[in-house]
Formats: sequence, structure tokens, C-alpha cells
Amino acid sequence: MKILRILQLSDIHWKKQLDAADDYTDIRDQMLQDLEYYCKGTGNSFDKILICGDIAFSGSVDEYKRANSFIRELCKTVACKSEEVYTVPGNHDKNVNEHPKCVREFIHQAISNRGNDCDWWWNKMIDEDFSFIKKLYTPFKEYNHFCNDERDNAEPFMLGALEMDVDRHNDADMFWHSEFEDDLEGYHVNLYGVNSALISDLNDYDTDPNRTKGHRLFLPQIAYRGAKCKDGIINILMCHHPLDFLLNKDTIAKDLDKRYALQLYGHVHIANSDINNNAVHIYSGSLNPGDVNDNTYKPVYNIIELSIEKHDNENDVLKVDLRVQKYDGEQFVKDEEQSKPFKVTLKKHDLWKDANKPAVVIGQRLPDGLSKRDVRHKFKQCPNSKEIIQKMYPKIDCTGSAYMRNQVFLEKIREDNRWVELYKMIK
Repeated sequence: MKILRILQLSDIHWKKQLDAADDYTDIRDQMLQDLEYYCKGTGNSFDKILICGDIAFSGSVDEYKRANSFIRELCKTVACKSEEVYTVPGNHDKNVNEHPKCVREFIHQAISNRGNDCDWWWNKMIDEDFSFIKKLYTPFKEYNHFCNDERDNAEPFMLGALEMDVDRHNDADMFWHSEFEDDLEGYHVNLYGVNSALISDLNDYDTDPNRTKGHRLFLPQIAYRGAKCKDGIINILMCHHPLDFLLNKDTIAKDLDKRYALQLYGHVHIANSDINNNAVHIYSGSLNPGDVNDNTYKPVYNIIELSIEKHDNENDVLKVDLRVQKYDGEQFVKDEEQSKPFKVTLKKHDLWKDANKPAVVIGQRLPDGLSKRDVRHKFKQCPNSKEIIQKMYPKIDCTGSAYMRNQVFLEKIREDNRWVELYKMIK
């Protein structure tokens, strides 16, 4: 493809209430109408929808039911497959009162005070007492169902931590990632999602004057170091909290800028963006920033277009065209100040590469219009999924929950690139 078009939004803060009682119902309707006009006027549709956390307000099942209804309507409006919606959790996507609250907040404080040693302590806790770690994930129970049941972008580590009969982490990834089906002018695009709200509670750091002395949040190294720096690959990161809210933010920033050409954040409710260290950072603002009468924060959403500027004898360039749509009290209009273009140099690492390119080996392909993500969903809905697992990977343990065995199986399918074979078995 020549252009990858992304609809990005964040901080929707769905509550359990009737639409008529929700001050933001009309604003969301205006957003949908604005997007409908955009699609009709330009002839464009969206390839992906990325939601950077705080989908719910308190992590309850009823809030996610409303979110799902809205997402389905949003997909229909912009002609995007529901399978191409990706999310990460925010601090509002956890039930902070979930039992055991006191123990969990004690762990939060302990981790946040370890400074540069926090990753060492985290890895020791994982290896020595995974049951202790599991307590940190109980507030994400409903979010986990939300992102796994319909969207299939649950974090493997979280899945294991929320399974009652799982007492080891089994080297599960602390991030999810998706390899986009279509390349961008020859570049493979990988999307990664991480959970920055792991030790978030009502006492963590915030820019609110009453909480500036709160504890910083913890993003483990094993969560953000999954992406590899390779020629021909563009990595995108989704993370709810900007790095200013995290422990060891300078160390993390240096690592992220090396791995991820585009980084998408939420949480701060004010749209902003910059480019540093050859990486673009977009802070997406909020669709529902709080008090509808507070003019400090305006509802926004972003349209991001990615394209490649080719250079025969030099490094290619990733073009990131950001358009911010801001609600002005009546409708969504272009935010001229925050809408801007960026360019990222796609540095070549292979300095030994011969001028003569090797022949491309073309393997089996899925039918036109069918993506790997479609196959994943078909498999999860397949009544004989367990039998398929046993035929393709007899060594996979099928005695546990369907959640866990499907996750392990689909990761093996991805690693071995057996999507065509899996599709044929499902048929």
C-alpha cells in the first residue's frame, strides 16, 4: 500500500449511564458525523483504529459494553474492520477497588521506590512468586475480556496472570504485537501495545497539584524491548501514559526512540506532538476530557497518514502526516496549530548488503481480502479448535483453559508462518 491511514483516539472514559444522561453523547455523535463527511468527501477509509487507553472510567463490564457498541458504530462509519481496532489499557481501565486493594497498593509503593533496581526486583518476583504478581492484574479482569473477546489484542502475560490455575509466567510476553498484513511500499509495519498502568492507583503521580508528589509508574524492560531494530521494518508503539509519568523515563525514552519510529500516547487530555531522536511522539488528547463546560480541555481525535518517501542512494523517509480534529463547541474542525507533518529517516543497518538483491521467494498466500487477523478470529470461533491444535502442534498442553491454549497456539502459528495451513484446516 502507498498510504496507511490510522484513526487515533484516547480517553473516552465510558461510564455506566444512559446516553441521554451522558454530556458527551452529542459530541461523540458530532465526531461520527465529521468522520462520515470526511470519508464521503475524500473517498478515504481507515485501515486501523488505535485507542490509547482509558476506554472505560472504572473498568466495569457495563462500561465496556457501551464502548463495544460505540466501536462497532465507529467501524461502520469509517469502513474499518472491527478486527483492525487495537487498544491498550489506561489507569481508568482497572477497577482500583478490586480485592486485595491494600496488598496491591503496598506492592505499588514498593516497586516505585526501587528506582534503577525496579526491573531487577520485578524479574525476581516473577521467577520466585508469580502468585504475588497475579495480584497486580486482578483489576484488569474486565479490560482483558474486552480486548481479547472481540479485538484479539490481549497481552499474553496478562492472560496468564488472570488464569486461576496458572502459577508460572511461562515466558509469556508482557506486550502484544500485530504484524500488519499489507506492507507500506515494501516496509513491514509492526504495532506493539504495552500496559503502563500496571502499578497505577489513586495515589500515583499526576500533574494535578494535589498529586504531584504521588508515586511514578513502572513499565518493565521486558514490556518495551520486544521490538527489533531491523531494515525494512517500521515499529509503532501504543502506550497510555507519556514517559513523564514513568520511573526511569530518560532511560526508557532513549530505548523507545531507537526501536519505535512512531509512538502514540494518551492520558494528558491535551493534543500535542513532537519529533526527537528521529522518532515521532503523538499525544492524542481526549475524546471525553471531563467536565463538558471546562474549556481547558477540548475533545479531539487524530487522523494519521503514513507513507514512504523513496531515495535510491540514500535512506528512505517515513512521512507522518498528522491532522488533529478539535471540537469547537459546535463541530469538529481542524486544529491548525497541532496538525503538522513529520519525517523519520529509515536508517539502513545492513552496510554489507550487495547491490544485487536476492530473488524473492513467494510462498503460499491467503485468499484475497483475508488477513491473518481474520484467520485468528475464525480459529477462535471454530468449534473444533482443540482438535486443530492437537493436529498441528501435538505438544501443546490442551488441559488448561481455552484462552491460554489458543494464545500459545496462535503464537506458534505466527512464529512458523502457518496461516494458510491453519485456514485450510478451519475450512
